[in-house]
Amino acid sequence: MRIVLASIVVVALSLAVPAAKPKKVLLLTHNTFYNHSNLQAIEDMVPVWGKDAGYTVTSLHGWKQTAACTTQKPCDPSVADLSMITRTYLEQFDAIVASTNGELPFTEEGKKGLVDFVNKDGKGIVFLHQSMVTLYGFKGWGDLLGAYAGGGTMLFDGTNTAKRPAVMKVEDRTHPATRHLPEHWTLDDEFYRFASRVGDIGPTRHPAPLAFDRRNVHVLVSFDSERTDFTGAPAGWEKGGDYPQVWCQTIGKGRTFYTAIGHREDLWRSDRTYKQFIVGAIRWVLKLS
Repeated sequence: MRIVLASIVVVALSLAVPAAKPKKVLLLTHNTFYNHSNLQAIEDMVPVWGKDAGYTVTSLHGWKQTAACTTQKPCDPSVADLSMITRTYLEQFDAIVASTNGELPFTEEGKKGLVDFVNKDGKGIVFLHQSMVTLYGFKGWGDLLGAYAGGGTMLFDGTNTAKRPAVMKVEDRTHPATRHLPEHWTLDDEFYRFASRVGDIGPTRHPAPLAFDRRNVHVLVSFDSERTDFTGAPAGWEKGGDYPQVWCQTIGKGRTFYTAIGHREDLWRSDRTYKQFIVGAIRWVLKLS
């Protein structure tokens, strides 16, 4: 009888404790420079992953607004509607996932709201792949992300055409995004180098207001440039070089995370390792991990 009563008490107590309320994530996929090929996969998968990861997603479906934008004919920023982005609007969210590019038409209030979202409100942003080709005219974006795209031979494999594999070096295995990664994570993707000097001209022909410095961020993953085969790679990519690809920051009260890895659609749709990587990043900026 005591065992039965104890069981009833345990069940009653478990029913009395409400489930944790899911965190709320805002997804931005506006690409006025050109619509990246990963956008629909990101829109499809990030909300699905959230069902088991403790978050829900609100999307502005920016990629639909910028569908006509190409590198040959970038769109005027006015095609994207970001007028709703204010500090008041952002108060309902716990994190932002940004897969953006171009000189997006945030208002001055919106730009300040993004900075305050992290610095003052203690929330977080996950920046994906092409997001470092965003808002060269607003250094606050670069401060949050940690870098801008440089010019010249910035791409290890532009648009992932050659399928040239690179071996990744995991520099920190304690982070929720990286703790599960294989010792020598090897994959092909569109990898980046970043503006190393203020004024470097990026792909959008705007000067970078910020130079990347690994001392200003916490690098999580970089090229293993001793194990990677650089045969046929563009100039500037060579054995022994330092090529960070993933990092995080604690800024004010909040957190940011950036990954250059993520160009390939199939990484988003069917790669379990990559899924764990991104979910770990989102949960980290949400302070769930």
